[in-house]
Amino acid sequence: MPQKTDLYSILNQYARKIESPVINMEVFIDFLGKYAKRVCTERPEWLPWAEETGARVWMDINHLVDGGRVILQNDETDNNIYLCYYYADLIKEAYKNGDKEADMPFPGERALKITIPPEQLRPLDISMELRGFLESPQTTALPIVKLIFPGNHGEALILAPMIPHSLIEFSLLKVRYYLMHPGNKEYTLHKLAPQLTGKEEYLREILDKIMTCPQDCLADLKKAREVAYYFWAHFCNLVKTSLNQREELLAEEQGVLQAVYIIEICSGFFKTKAAKAKELELAFKCFELEMEKPPYCFSREGIAKFKDHKGILLLDQYTQDGLDAYIRKRTTEPATPDELPDLLFFQAGDGTAWLVKKTKTLALCARLFAEFRTMAIRAISKRWRKLLKEFCREPAMDNDLEFERLINSYVEEYAPVLSALLRDRKLYLVYEEMRSSAKGIPESSRLFDRDELLPLRVLLMIKRRRLVSDVKLLMPFWYTLPILSNIIALFLGLGKKKRLKRRIAESERRTAPDDPLGELVNCAMKAEEELVPENHTLETYLEELIFRWGKLLNKQAKNNLVEDVNSLVRDRLRHMRRFQKNAAVNRDTLDKMTKSIIESASGLRNIGEQNALFLYIKLYLVKLLTSRSV
Repeated sequence: MPQKTDLYSILNQYARKIESPVINMEVFIDFLGKYAKRVCTERPEWLPWAEETGARVWMDINHLVDGGRVILQNDETDNNIYLCYYYADLIKEAYKNGDKEADMPFPGERALKITIPPEQLRPLDISMELRGFLESPQTTALPIVKLIFPGNHGEALILAPMIPHSLIEFSLLKVRYYLMHPGNKEYTLHKLAPQLTGKEEYLREILDKIMTCPQDCLADLKKAREVAYYFWAHFCNLVKTSLNQREELLAEEQGVLQAVYIIEICSGFFKTKAAKAKELELAFKCFELEMEKPPYCFSREGIAKFKDHKGILLLDQYTQDGLDAYIRKRTTEPATPDELPDLLFFQAGDGTAWLVKKTKTLALCARLFAEFRTMAIRAISKRWRKLLKEFCREPAMDNDLEFERLINSYVEEYAPVLSALLRDRKLYLVYEEMRSSAKGIPESSRLFDRDELLPLRVLLMIKRRRLVSDVKLLMPFWYTLPILSNIIALFLGLGKKKRLKRRIAESERRTAPDDPLGELVNCAMKAEEELVPENHTLETYLEELIFRWGKLLNKQAKNNLVEDVNSLVRDRLRHMRRFQKNAAVNRDTLDKMTKSIIESASGLRNIGEQNALFLYIKLYLVKLLTSRSV
């Protein structure tokens, strides 16, 4: 009986004694009780089993059932248990002494004196199915594999987790035993020397290694070095040709023949695996090279279109799962703890994630600045030219802070990637890491002053005064002469004010004393006169206010937001006109209406720049009322 006295060890040893995994509980309890009483005087650890044997056994059996190690098989006459790992434990034990069993074939059912139920076995034809198993191993609750060798060369039982590592180790031990037989090593050297011309030194070295440390050859097999692969291919072929010619094989000869079949297939598998790994490595090198090319930032869709120098999609080589795992590793595991990972994600306002190589982040900034600079100059020039034609100005023409705000609004609307990059703290960390490196950062690439981003007008190299001058140069001279343009603007402004006052007066004359809508229109006209700056029209001022509160990067999303706000204002105004016809109207009515609109929609309360939003809604109400659009 076993040295250990836990129930599973006792059951396992008893099953070996009766040579069956099925144990009758009544017979076993009777045997255990008698045995424990006989030995407990000399071995006190058996004393607990000598008293109340049945109760103790059934109590411990429940734990083994819960752990999946045994199964209860009850019927009307008998109570049996089945040891789930009986056959697996026998097979594992058979492989413990590989040196002693090197002169024998691999253990099979006949050698182990067992018959395993078919439902617990996975048969594998070694010539046709072993390689597929190595490529995609499948384990089961009882992972017993039966290897079937070609011809009449027997079978081998082994556990799936032992394939291929332990399987190859035992095969190498059998090869060593074969080479140790008198004359076999010299015969092998004589036959393989012509086939490995120029590799005689390696041939002697590997034969000596097999003789002294066969386990070390496993590492060479797994590395799939070309010379090692050719040696095993020729050696296995030599042994098979030599032994298959014999009519009857000795046990040790059948064992080595089984071993070379296994080594030959495993060697080919490792060779193919190494070739695929090399292709995968080259594919990811191509991926890294693509990441270093313009435009330097790539979305998931863009990465999926990467190709190698032959025009073949890289995604077909490393698969989507392999790519995801590679990117996950490269974006989370830096080379040193003090550095950022080699690949970085930047999240744009529309939810798109852009992947950028760390070493190309500053180059990406430079490219985006260069592209956006031209667009910004064109857009701002067009905007200012339109204002000057109306003899108007805006604060951004005369004030650097307002000019900076204007540029920033264009960046958010037309350059979402650049905006996301500038807002992300990782840009500063990359900048500091590059600045602290041996190469440093050129002065022309400076982005930060201490830890603050430089103004956009500085980074884009756009000078406000120069831009105003360039716009004026392209306009007729009367727009550029200050005295003349101021006089015209004064008269135009007076004309606008006079027309607005005339409209207010006419509206007041037409408005009946009990007409709330007419009074509301009058209030709207007066609000327009008070709120719209002299250098703006109602339309241009509404547009400027949108830039202040509608800070979305995606242009379409921003347009949708503005339209949603406008629709809400129109709907609320219709509702107020319909249900509040007799409500009193005064100077605070527009403010109350605006506040009511904002409080009615939770989405509006979450928008930043509430002051700008409040003023926009109020002026939009003014626009609707004065134009009688609702």
